[in-house]
Amino acid sequence: MTDTYTDWKHWEAARFGHCPRSDARYFDWCIEQAGLSQPPKRILELGFGNGQFLGYCREHAWAASGIETNATLRERASAAGFQVFESLEALEGEPVFDLIAAFDVLEHIPSDAVDQVLSTLRRSLSSQGAMLLRVPNGDSPFGRAYQHGDRTHLVAYGSEKLRQVCLAARLRIVHAGEAPWNRQQGQPRTAKTFLRSLLKRALDRLIGFAYFGYHTDLSPNLFAVVKPIAE
Repeated sequence: MTDTYTDWKHWEAARFGHCPRSDARYFDWCIEQAGLSQPPKRILELGFGNGQFLGYCREHAWAASGIETNATLRERASAAGFQVFESLEALEGEPVFDLIAAFDVLEHIPSDAVDQVLSTLRRSLSSQGAMLLRVPNGDSPFGRAYQHGDRTHLVAYGSEKLRQVCLAARLRIVHAGEAPWNRQQGQPRTAKTFLRSLLKRALDRLIGFAYFGYHTDLSPNLFAVVKPIAE
């Protein structure tokens, strides 16, 4: 049976785990924001897609595992030598992770299930670890193209809604906001990309002040680093 989702995403089996330099530049920035005291020894990715982040971790010699509901993608990951879990329940009894990533995942989860998902991930996270989350940006009109560009997207998140669901799972947001424009596009910093970043930042501040009275990030995606709240 043809996997229409992977076909639609143009995820080729031969390129599973391949991380282009453009994606690596973005992931470099994400890891910097995590503020870990040392390189992560164990990493878990929820919803790893065609394995770009798993491949990035392998290039850094970090032990990365993944959870994926799509059987085709699980088979590709296993064939590439990655440890794969079929569900969150399979994490029971596993050692904790130093870093958990969920890029473009929460919007696929029904709103009545997200609390349990985040709570389970929190229990699987080291007390000094960090979680990387990315969702289409519900605070921005430009996030609509990503949110409504996939029929499997169920829930939209703005920064306050994301903070709300994180708090329900005893997680706190320590950073919210997408990467500079050139990192989002996976481009090196040049005079052109620097000026474009400055222009975007100025427009974010101007539009945010005009409509809300405070600065807002109008990037199409919303990225956040969350950490466990001490019990």
